[in-house]
Amino acid sequence: MSVKTFWQWMNDIHTRAYAKGVKHMKEAMECHPRISKPMVEQVLIKAEEIREQWDGLRTVTIDDTKDEQFKTATEMIHGLTATEAFIFNLQEEAVISIAGRHFNVQPVQKEEPHGDVHTEAIE
Repeated sequence: MSVKTFWQWMNDIHTRAYAKGVKHMKEAMECHPRISKPMVEQVLIKAEEIREQWDGLRTVTIDDTKDEQFKTATEMIHGLTATEAFIFNLQEEAVISIAGRHFNVQPVQKEEPHGDVHTEAIE
């Protein structure tokens, strides 16, 4: 495979991955009872407009998205870093390694019904 062929292939794969993400978004919206079919369609049209007109991405390429970082739903909802999300999602004691140092982390309280975290002092 030549360098040019490799990048064409990578851009094709990248575009397919983006399309899969759009499919996931559509399916997730369709699962919610209060989101109607017209609302799903409006979101899909707006997402396409944002991609094409705002970001100028008619085809999604590696160069277009090289500085983007994948974030999980938990990271986006709570504004967490990947490390914070990992700690947030812990269900039991774990050892975390950061820059060669090891930290023993243990959840000390149960999650509230809506994922909110109390900031009160733990006694």
